Formats: sequence, structure tokens, C-alpha cells
Amino acid sequence: MARSSAFNTITRDPAAASGTVSVAAPFDALAAPANDDLISSALTMLPQGSAWGTPDGEAMPLTHVLARFVRVLVDGFVWLYARAFGLTREAISRGASELLPEWEADYGLPEACFTGEMTTAQRLVALGRKVRADAVNTPADFIRLALDYGFEIEIEEPALFQCGFSECGGKHTVGSYIEETYWIVRVRDAGISYFECGASECGYDPLFSLGAAEEILCMLRKMAPAWTLPVLEPWINYARLVTEEGRPIVTEYGNHITVALP
Repeated sequence: MARSSAFNTITRDPAAASGTVSVAAPFDALAAPANDDLISSALTMLPQGSAWGTPDGEAMPLTHVLARFVRVLVDGFVWLYARAFGLTREAISRGASELLPEWEADYGLPEACFTGEMTTAQRLVALGRKVRADAVNTPADFIRLALDYGFEIEIEEPALFQCGFSECGGKHTVGSYIEETYWIVRVRDAGISYFECGASECGYDPLFSLGAAEEILCMLRKMAPAWTLPVLEPWINYARLVTEEGRPIVTEYGNHITVALP
């Protein structure tokens, strides 16, 4: 993304979700059998003869007492085949369900940054990213990462003032070069709490906290390039002033007048 000569670079659009290769789940006649699918085969394994209800080698009718008893024996195999194929489908991470905790243990999940409960869908997305070893390099990648965990964020990359490029009156600062190692993260709908005299406890409650937003900050700092440091700022929305007729209010130079919304 090209840098603006007056403003810092702000990114709000996430990268496209990573595509997954569609692999057909294993399936055959025994993947999810019913009792009726197995009873006929089971009866053929019984000895032939009148003592077994099949005089003259005739097939045993399904209404026979012995056939109904064999149905009871076969019912356990109905469960066994279905369960065996269910576990087979969990051999790939995309099909993980019962074995999801084991998959997560193998890949160091769930992330220690998050203390709350995550949905199964979020856990599967995180697992898929680990298995595929998805790269998280660009601001859009970090926004996608946060979105997968349920956080909508924007990233602002500060720029230092450069003669011949930056514009006077813009947002490019003239501070220390170290400022460019920071990138600002704003989390939409982040709950802000402050230390309150008479209510908060010294040594326990922080002077300022962004609540759950600090969890995604922990994750971003873990994934950020080593020479950079993400920092949090409150999310600020801007609205253009308009007349009662809906026409934008502009300055004498034609620039829209905006106000910050809490």
C-alpha cells in the first residue's frame, strides 16, 4: 500500500480468508450402516440346516426368532462401524470434532492469550492456520487474524516527517526514529475501565484497561515482527457534517468537515 504524504497509513480491510483444499471424506457402505444393512450378511455366517431354522438350505426369514436375536448381536457393530469411520474423518484437522483437544495439544492450542471461551468454529480456524502454517506478515493479515478471534480492528502505521515527501500540517511527526517501530491498534467496541478511588484496589486493578481488547493485543505482539511493537488506542469514528438537506459542509478549500464520535 502506498504511503500518504500527509497521513499515516491506516488499514481496516482484512486479508482474504485462507482457502482450504477440499478432500472427500472417506465413505462406503459401512460408513453409517443401519441394522438392516448388516443382518442379511450376518445370517449367512450361521450354519445351515433345520436346527438353525433353514431346512433344505433355504434362507432364514427375517421374522424368525433366531434372526431377531442376531439383530440384537449385530446392533453393536452398527455403532462400531459408524464410530470407526467417524474417527477416520478426524484424521484431517478440518474434520476434527471429538479429537479437537488432542489436535490442539499437538499444535500448542488454544492460545494462552485468550482466557475466555472460544467457539468451536474459532478453535477450528485457529487449528487450520497452525496446520497450514499461514504467514501473518501484512496489516491485512493481522486484521484477518483478529477477525477470526472475534475482534474487529484497524491498524495505523505512523510515519516520520520526510523532507520532500511529507506535508506540513499533516500527521507525520518529527519525533525519534524509534516511533516507526510502533504500530497502533484500535479495537471496535472495546470496553475501557479506569482505576476508581474508593472502589479499585492498589496493586491489583490497573490504572487503565481495555479489557478483552488486551487479549488480542497479546496475540498481535506474539505474531508481530520482532522489530515492531503493537500498542492499543481507543477506536474513534469520524462523521462528516451535513446540512438539514443532507449536503456535506465543507471548508473554503472544499475539504469536508468531520467530527470525532465516541
